[in-house]
Amino acid sequence: MSRHAETTFLNVDLDLKSQFGLSRLLSALGDSVAPVHAEDGFACLELDEQPESPEEAVMRLATLITRLPKDAREEWDRCSERTLDIGIQAGATPHQVRYQLPVAALALAVSINAEVVITVYACPEPAP
Repeated sequence: MSRHAETTFLNVDLDLKSQFGLSRLLSALGDSVAPVHAEDGFACLELDEQPESPEEAVMRLATLITRLPKDAREEWDRCSERTLDIGIQAGATPHQVRYQLPVAALALAVSINAEVVITVYACPEPAP
C-alpha cells in the first residue's frame, strides 16, 4: 500500500486576497506563519508548526488575527478574501473519517470574518 493509503488531515491554509496590499499584515503575523505562496495582492500561509487537527489550526490562525495590531487588522479587514482552507488527503481507508470543527472554532472564524473551506485531494492511484 502507498503511504497515502489512509485518509489524513494535511493542514489549514490561510488564503488572503487584497487590492490594498498585505505587507503590514504579513509583517505582523511574522514567524507564526510560513508563506506557501505570496505575490502582489495574494498570500497563502500555513502555521509555522504542523497542527494535529483542523480545530487546532483554525483556532491558532484565528487567534493570531484577533491579536493583530490596529494597522495590520485594518489590512485584514480590507481583504476581499479571507479563507481558512482545510486540506484533506483522501485515501482508500478507513471507510469514513470525521474531522470535527466545534462551535468555538467556527465562532472564532466568524468573529474574524473568515470563510472556512474544505479541500479534499483525490485518493492516489494504486501502484501497479
